Amino acid sequence: MQDKQFMRETVTEAAHAFRAGRLDRRSFLALCGMAGVALPSVLAGKAEAAAGEIVMWNWGGQSEECHGSAIGVPFTAETGMPLKFDTSGPLQGKIKEMVDSGNVTADVCDADLFDAVALGATGHLEPIDYAVVSKDKTLPQYALEFGTSIILYGYAFMYDTEAYPDGAPANWADFFDLEKFPGQRSLYKWANGSLEAALMADGVAKDALYPLDLDRALAKITAIKDSTIYWGSGSEAHDMLVNGEVSMGMVWQNRGRNIEQETNGRYKMVMDGAIAMPGAYIVPKGNPGGREAVMKFIAVSQSVDAQLGLFSCLGMTPTNPEAVAMISAEDAPYAITSEANMAVIALNDPTWWGQNTDAAVNAFLEAIS
Repeated sequence: MQDKQFMRETVTEAAHAFRAGRLDRRSFLALCGMAGVALPSVLAGKAEAAAGEIVMWNWGGQSEECHGSAIGVPFTAETGMPLKFDTSGPLQGKIKEMVDSGNVTADVCDADLFDAVALGATGHLEPIDYAVVSKDKTLPQYALEFGTSIILYGYAFMYDTEAYPDGAPANWADFFDLEKFPGQRSLYKWANGSLEAALMADGVAKDALYPLDLDRALAKITAIKDSTIYWGSGSEAHDMLVNGEVSMGMVWQNRGRNIEQETNGRYKMVMDGAIAMPGAYIVPKGNPGGREAVMKFIAVSQSVDAQLGLFSCLGMTPTNPEAVAMISAEDAPYAITSEANMAVIALNDPTWWGQNTDAAVNAFLEAIS
């Protein structure tokens, strides 16, 4: 009886070590076999999921479906491990709380790369293992210590062709020009993209945006404040356009094609000055699936088929150059880092945002309130 209790305690401790990345999967399974435990799935608590699945924390909706089909299916086929989802949204504060409590329930978070900068600095993330994950399958500046970009999305703007029959707005300077292009505008209310757009409208070159001059950006934004409404979700941005609330509106670029189609071409997207945002995978410290499994999952997500699957399903642009090169000429205008767009877009700096998010967002919210 004492021997059985000793072995159970040993296996349980090993499960926690496996979750924290201190014990590799092969050694953990070998120990389970020696202890007479059929599989780790019979262990209690969080050890139950440790060797058996990968849990992704994202925002749900179509993203869950698309990640499941594009990445989950090939990952499971290769490893036998299913991909499951927590769709409550991986906010930085929630990730910190989870890790600090020691009750880590997610293996990988579908987040922004600036989250990797902020949470890596506070010790809440596992470093990316670039012996497994490839730096060559993302943009060079987007392979960071605690996160790597898998897809890109962006902030562009759309305009009502019927509102401007004598000449279309072509860039952010036109977006902010109420005299030449009158009408209501919309901007993203959490500052990302809006600050960069304002600076480009004020004459700052797209490759000289960072560090952001907050005072200059906010002065430009407040100049059109009375003609601007603000959105907090992609559906809000969509509705403001298709319902005719605004003549011009900032949108997530991956939604632009749908809006063009839904309005029969009445609303057109402008990519000149669009801001490319690196979506990223980050790994909470002590993830229950262990480092080996989650790094394998990230590596699978970098494959050409997985990335093109996400692009087809979500409109999110691949980071793998091989996948980008395979995007069709018809799709290229809607892929933010396609060869057709690279010359005109701006690339977000996740390091600046990771270090300055709170100050920038608070200043922005105060300015528009």
